[in-house]
Amino acid sequence: MNFRYESEMTKPVEDWLLSQGMHVKREYPTPWGICDLVGCSLNKNKVRTRLNLGQKRPIGSQFRVLLLSYIPDKEKDEVVSFAELHRQFASFLDESFIEKELVRLIKDKFVQEVQPGIFQKLNGWFPLHKRIVAVELKLTRISEVISQAHSNLEFADESYVGLPYDNAKHLFTSRDRRQLAEKGIGIIGVHKEGIRVFLRSKFNGDPNPVSAMHCVERFWRTHPKDNLT
Repeated sequence: MNFRYESEMTKPVEDWLLSQGMHVKREYPTPWGICDLVGCSLNKNKVRTRLNLGQKRPIGSQFRVLLLSYIPDKEKDEVVSFAELHRQFASFLDESFIEKELVRLIKDKFVQEVQPGIFQKLNGWFPLHKRIVAVELKLTRISEVISQAHSNLEFADESYVGLPYDNAKHLFTSRDRRQLAEKGIGIIGVHKEGIRVFLRSKFNGDPNPVSAMHCVERFWRTHPKDNLT
């Protein structure tokens, strides 16, 4: 099947992600552009643990996620002082802003103040997800999406370029396949009835944990809190 527009490929790829038990967002914003589709599967047991802690709200901004990552877990019986947190960010953020973000984390039950100015993180569920998959769709000119697909591995476990079936088949047999494989990018062929994975995404590294958590929080924002599927 010939596609006239990239948007016509969205539904088959979305159905492929949904068939794997993933929650899906279209036109997902990133610092380097808009990703056409992102799928995320959550861990039911960890979702339950988080809800039992009363943490129904999303963590929030990427900075708030970063701030939370600097606070030790209660389970490790470690703590951090406000002075130590301030030193981490003092070169570009003032004390009042950091304090405001910390107060919000306490209000939303992600952090507790064990002594005046001493903090611990209430956790036991990180990471909340099992898998994040990003897909960039393109009719032609694959070189335009390779960079963005590679950048998506900042937060995703797997990153794919999705092309019309014949174009994907040609790419899979071309010299460019090696470049994609080396970058950890997979190839998906799209047709009316569904998709075929020509090349699996296999990234040798790990996503940035803060970027991955921030991505998952966007899914948590709309995830039913009384439904663990």
